[in-house]
Amino acid sequence: MVIAAFWYGFAINTYKYYFMALNLIQTLAQRDGIPSLPKIDPNTQEIVAAAEVYADKLSQAAIPATLIGLYKYSRDEQKADNMLSNSFSNRWREEVFGAGSEELTAKIADYAGVTNDEVKKRLDHVFAGATQVIREHLNEITGISVKNLFTEQRTNILSHLPAAIGAGEMLDDNSLDDRTNKMQGPVSNLMHKIEKAFAGTEGPEGKEGM
Repeated sequence: MVIAAFWYGFAINTYKYYFMALNLIQTLAQRDGIPSLPKIDPNTQEIVAAAEVYADKLSQAAIPATLIGLYKYSRDEQKADNMLSNSFSNRWREEVFGAGSEELTAKIADYAGVTNDEVKKRLDHVFAGATQVIREHLNEITGISVKNLFTEQRTNILSHLPAAIGAGEMLDDNSLDDRTNKMQGPVSNLMHKIEKAFAGTEGPEGKEGM
């Protein structure tokens, strides 16, 4: 019993460190030469005042929009298992964002002041980078491991997601654009942990057991 308890505790602590050690948002930003992608102010829903000189609004929108789309897609473990396949990469925008793919592209283009083609190229670039980082980070790639990784990244992704692009509407989940997702502090952090617990139980039909 003592040995079993030891290994259980070791596994849990390793699991927590393993996923929490990765900051997918900042890893992707730094791969593109951006030292730190600014967070969104929960009150103004704009880039935080201290970072208002930040000019690359395309990255500010494309990185979290791509990742939150993959988060939603990975709630289905079968889909998450297929997410890193070569065949999926050829059609990932349509699979993840569905009929809202073109509208999301247009909103990001408007937000960043660029063309739709530039947005699509950047989204594809972010997706390719994200899948590469995930492959490098996970020892074993399965539907559940990919799903769990995105569950741990959810709060951080949402704290960088501009509400102006309406990603929640495209993904049929308006809670993703809720400003409370961008709040920090003891109470907010506790709520985010609770949200992660529920997010980790979501299956193809919503919450497991429902």
